[in-house]
Amino acid sequence: MKYHIILLWLFTMVSQALYAQSNGLSDGQRLIVDKLIRAASAGDKRQIAAMVVYPLRRTYPLSDVKNKAEMLARFDTIFDGELLRRIARSKTDDWSVVGWRGLMLDNGALWMDDAGGITAINYQSEKEKVLLERAIQKDKQQLPSSLQQLATPLYRIITKHYRIRIDELAGGQWRYACWSLKSAKKDADLVLYNGVFEAQGSGGNHTITFANGLYRYVVSINRLGTRETPEAVLTVFKEATVLLNDPGKITRN
Repeated sequence: MKYHIILLWLFTMVSQALYAQSNGLSDGQRLIVDKLIRAASAGDKRQIAAMVVYPLRRTYPLSDVKNKAEMLARFDTIFDGELLRRIARSKTDDWSVVGWRGLMLDNGALWMDDAGGITAINYQSEKEKVLLERAIQKDKQQLPSSLQQLATPLYRIITKHYRIRIDELAGGQWRYACWSLKSAKKDADLVLYNGVFEAQGSGGNHTITFANGLYRYVVSINRLGTRETPEAVLTVFKEATVLLNDPGKITRN
């Protein structure tokens, strides 16, 4: 799927760009990595779960892991044998310092902060892939029949004025659907196709643009920014004129 290729590109670009900054660990960072390596070697679920920073995001529409109890319940799905072996067999030299993002293993398969917290796991086990496919099927069933033909749900966004979905269809085509927050209709108010992806630098920020005659609907996804930077922004243009600049949040399960 095109989305998975783009996700891999985003992870690779971010990892490579940040890797160029520094790959040397301080003594304190080595202690942090050693602690996780020992826990993985021992298969210590409770120790590892205690190191995770919650909520831990999973690929939508899987639900995020909200706390330690949920992590222990889902541990074998997220930290399967393969991931535990990767961690346990790693040496501190296999980890890299990547600026403010902290430490990464295997080009971003797992991330830790300087306090020793596990902040992201981009690795996905075979069990989780099966659960993801089931979640996608369930997500489809909640949509009106006119929108159920999709391959992968990408984003659900709530702005000040709209509820937005961006989905990948078969063949890698991207679709935009939106509803006014005041609308009670199940069918979307507007559906557009053939979204065009454009990366904004190497930090993971990107835009997806949908054309509609003289109008352009640009959805900006901000992975990097300040505390004030919205997670997503819908900007509507009529030719070169901005008609709407609508900040929003990406919603997750």
